[in-house]
Amino acid sequence: MSAPIRRRGRFAAWTGDLALGIRLAVGGGRASGTAIVRLLLGTVGVGVAVTVLLFAASADHAISERSTRQLAGVAVTAPIPGATPLSMRDDSTYFRGEYISVRYVHANGPASPVPPGLDRVPAPGETVLSPALAELLRSDAGTLLRPRFPGSVTGTMGQAGLANPGDLRAYVGADASLLGKQVYAFGGSASPDGLDPSLLALLMIGIVTLLAPVFVFVATSARIAGAERDRRLAALRLVGSDLPQVRRIAAAESLVTAAAGLVLGTVAFLALRQLAPSVQVRQGGLFVSDVTPPWPLVVVIVLAVPALSVLSTLLALRGTAIEPLGVVRRTKPVRRRLWWRLVPVLAGVAVLCTLTVRDSSRLTTIAVVGGVTCLLVGVPALLPWLLERAVSRLSGGRPAFQLAVRRLQLDSGTPARVVAGLAVVLAGAIALQSLLTGQAREFDPGRLPQRSTTQVEVDTDPAVAGAVTAALAQLPGVDALHLTQLVELHGPDPSQSPGVQVADCATWRELAGLQDCRDGAVYVDRRAPASVHSGQSYPVGYYDEVVRPLGTWTVPDLTPVTLPGDSRYAGSSGLMVTPAAMAGLDLSRVWATGSLQIGSRGPDFAEATRNVLAPFAWHASVFIPDPVRLSSSQRAYLAIRAGLLAASVFTLLLAGVSLLVLGLEQVRERRRTIAMLAATGVPVRVLARSVVWQNAIPLLLGIVTAVAAGIGVGALGARLTRASFTIDWLAVGVLSGAAAALVLLVTMVTLPSLRGAARLASMRTE
Repeated sequence: MSAPIRRRGRFAAWTGDLALGIRLAVGGGRASGTAIVRLLLGTVGVGVAVTVLLFAASADHAISERSTRQLAGVAVTAPIPGATPLSMRDDSTYFRGEYISVRYVHANGPASPVPPGLDRVPAPGETVLSPALAELLRSDAGTLLRPRFPGSVTGTMGQAGLANPGDLRAYVGADASLLGKQVYAFGGSASPDGLDPSLLALLMIGIVTLLAPVFVFVATSARIAGAERDRRLAALRLVGSDLPQVRRIAAAESLVTAAAGLVLGTVAFLALRQLAPSVQVRQGGLFVSDVTPPWPLVVVIVLAVPALSVLSTLLALRGTAIEPLGVVRRTKPVRRRLWWRLVPVLAGVAVLCTLTVRDSSRLTTIAVVGGVTCLLVGVPALLPWLLERAVSRLSGGRPAFQLAVRRLQLDSGTPARVVAGLAVVLAGAIALQSLLTGQAREFDPGRLPQRSTTQVEVDTDPAVAGAVTAALAQLPGVDALHLTQLVELHGPDPSQSPGVQVADCATWRELAGLQDCRDGAVYVDRRAPASVHSGQSYPVGYYDEVVRPLGTWTVPDLTPVTLPGDSRYAGSSGLMVTPAAMAGLDLSRVWATGSLQIGSRGPDFAEATRNVLAPFAWHASVFIPDPVRLSSSQRAYLAIRAGLLAASVFTLLLAGVSLLVLGLEQVRERRRTIAMLAATGVPVRVLARSVVWQNAIPLLLGIVTAVAAGIGVGALGARLTRASFTIDWLAVGVLSGAAAALVLLVTMVTLPSLRGAARLASMRTE
C-alpha cells in the first residue's frame, strides 16, 4: 500500500475513533439517559470553571479601560503651538457623602479642546451631566441637589468621559470671567512609578492562589464517571479495538464535555457580565464593555481547557489496564509512589526561596507565578498518597465506618479528588490571609474615620467674600465665618514651601485670641518650629488651579505670641500676618478659606449650606476635609485586598458547585453497589453515615495538607514581599471550619440521591 493511501487510512481510522467517542459521550440506546446525566454533570463542572477563567481574564482589561478613561480627562496645561486654550476650573461638591466632580469651562475659541465624552464645550449657562448624575437629579432624592445645577441641561456625557457607570460628574459652561487653568489638550500618561514591588508580588500570589483551584476543578470534572468509561472501553477492547484506539475514543469523550463546558461557561459569562454596572467594588462598578477578555487570553482558555481535560483523562488511563474481560482498576490498586508527588512541592520551594522582588521584572513575575503554582499543585498530588497511607491500617469500628474505610482502601483516588479542589482553595485562602495580615502593618490605614458632618471648609473668591459671609450668616445654627488668605513662601528647597495665612486683625482676634493685634505686624506662635526668620526674602505665590507668583516678600520683625488653649489657628508655619505687612503684594486674587462650624446635626444641613452658596457658582465652594490622607500605596493595597476578597467569593462558589457535582456523580456511579448493599439488608442510614465518613476522612487530611501548604506559601510570600509573617490562627480555624461545613453541606444535599440509588430498581437498570 502506498504512503498516501496509508495516510488516508490512518486519518479515516482516527476520525472514526473520535466520532465513536463523541457518540458514546452523548449516549444512545438504553444508556442514553445515563450518558446525558454524565455529560450534564461534566459540562456544569467545566462550565463554572470557564466562567471564572473568563472573568479573571477580563480583570486586566477592566482596570486598563478604567485607567485609560481617567487619564483621558487629565488636562494638559503645557502650551501647544497653534492651539486655542480652554479655560477650566476644577470644583467639586458632595451630596449625602457622594463625591460629585464639577468642571467649569469656557472655550476661548472654536478650536479649544473638547473634554472627553462631550460633543462640544458647553456655552455659558449650559450644563452637561453624567448619566448617573442626571438620573440622581431626576429622582426624588435629588430634589435637594437641583439648586446646585441651575443651568439648562443640554446633554449627557459619553462613556469616554466617565470612570465608571456611577460616576457623578458635570461640565458647566462659564463666561469669559472664569479664572482657571488654560487647557491645551486632554489626555495624560500613566505614572512610571508603577506598583510597589511587594504589592505586585502580593497581587501575583493572590491571582495564582485563586486561579489554581479552577484548573484543578477542570481536571477533576474531566474524570467524572471514570469507572463507567473504563467499562465502556473494556467492551470496545472485547470487540477488537486496540489500546491507541481506546485512548483516542476516551479523548474524544473528554473533548465533548470540555466543548459543552466551554459553551456553557461562555453563555454564563456573557449573561453575568451584564450585572457589572450594578456590582459595586472600590471606585464604583464597571461598564459591560470593560468586562471583556482579550482575544489572546480567550484563545488560551479555549485551547487550555480541552487540552487539560484530555490530558487528565489520558493520565487516568495511564495506570489502568483495560482488557477485553475487564479493567484492572477494579482489583487491588497498585500502591502510589511518593517521589514524583514531591517534585512540584520542592520545585516551588526552591524557586520562591531563591527569588527577590527588588524589581518588578517580567522574569521575576513569571518565577513567582510558577513557584506558587507548583506549591499549590502539590496539594492535590499529595492528597491521594496521604489518604492511601492513612486508611491502609484502619480497621474495626461501626458498620458505617467499616464500609467507608473499605471503600477508601479500594479507591482512594476518587474521594481525594472530590476534596482536592477545596483543599487548594483553603490553602490559597490561608496564604492570602497571612500575606494580607503581614502587609497590613505597613499599608492598612485601619478603620477610616467618618467625615465630620459638623465642620466644613469654605473657599471663596475674594471678590465675593463679603457676600458669601453674609449668605452663610443667614443660616440658623452656623457660627460666623472667618476667612484667611493662604500664600506660600518658596525657598531654595522646592520641597519646603511654608504656608502663611493673611487676615485682618478682627479675624486674628477671633481665631488666635490676638487682642492687641496691629495691622502691619507679623505674629509667630512660640510653640511652632522656626521655619521663617526676620529679614529673609522669599518669592511668594499662591495656588489657584496652578501656582501663581505674587512677588518677593521680606519678612519683617516677628512678634512672638502665646496662643490660648482654645485657639482655632492651625497654620503649619506659625505665622499670622496682617495685610499691611504684605503691602507690596497684590492679594486681591488670592482665594480666602475659612472653617464653618455647624451647630445643627440635621442630616441634610450640610446640603442646605452648599445650596446657599450655589448662586456663587465657581466663585465659592464648600468641602469636608479628608480626616486621613491615604498614600498611593495604601490606596493600591486597599484596592488589591478588595479585589482578592471579591475574587475569593467566585472561587468559593466554584468550589461549592464542583463539590456538589462530584458528590452527585459519586452516588450515581456507585448506585449498583449501593443497591446491592441495600438488598442484602444494610440500612440506608448506615449507607448515609458511610458516605459522610467517606468525605470526612479525606476532608480531614485535606485540611491538614491545606493548612501546611497555605502557611508555607504565606511564609515564602512574606519573605518575597519583605513583610512580617504572621499566622492568624483564628482565620485559619474559621476557614478550615467553613471548608468542613461546605463539604458536610454538600454531603447532606447528596443524601436524597443516595436513597434513590438504594432502591432495587437501580439494580434492574444495570
